[in-house]
Amino acid sequence: MVSTTKLEYINRVIDECLSEDGEALELNGKFIGDEGVEALVSTNRNFDVENLDLSKNKLTWRGAHHLFYSQQFKNLKRLYLGDNNISDKGIMALAEANFVDNLSLLDLRYNNIGPEGAMSVVQCERFRKLQVLIFQENAIGDEPVIALAKASAFANLRKLNLYRTDLSVNGIKILAKSKVLQRVKHLNLARNYLNLDSAQYLARTKTLTNIETLLMFDTGIGDAGVKVIMDSDAFQNLKTLRVT
Repeated sequence: MVSTTKLEYINRVIDECLSEDGEALELNGKFIGDEGVEALVSTNRNFDVENLDLSKNKLTWRGAHHLFYSQQFKNLKRLYLGDNNISDKGIMALAEANFVDNLSLLDLRYNNIGPEGAMSVVQCERFRKLQVLIFQENAIGDEPVIALAKASAFANLRKLNLYRTDLSVNGIKILAKSKVLQRVKHLNLARNYLNLDSAQYLARTKTLTNIETLLMFDTGIGDAGVKVIMDSDAFQNLKTLRVT
């Protein structure tokens, strides 16, 4: 049960952070916590917001469940949950949310999500409108990326951020063959366990040919890997390559 005091506080925060047109609720860094999210979904207000930013709010799986199991935010298109601690237990409930079918952006960076939680996302069939998926700084490993590369529900992805996700050459090998991710234009693979073989697999791709931005800094591809990518016929649309 949410206290009256908490409800009053959340209503004040909402008034401060809701955009004039009612399309965005920017709660980034308000540190409302799980109880704050519970209060948020317990208000009698009807939200038509398309953007909801709950980044940096000290949320755990409890707060995630309050959000995902609520009937609010049915028009949501962009959800920012970065810099919390939602974990596998929290993110595994996302597939039940009433807004999943409409999402075009999902930001999950820094949330202590592992392979099991990531698999629950990529195995969900409801993300057919998703264009931006950010797993950055979650140790999800190769298996969810391999599953994503084969998941037809993600065929509309334009931006995929796998920065520091414990990805290795095994995941890159399958990713480079993905027929699902052909529309991806921005691919972030930085700070992963990648080597020259990883660069060679990418250079030989026949499907990831629309990439305009490729980030591979702080990996082990080396100068030889950079050359392989730069010389590849697959990356005719490449405008930005960041390496170290």
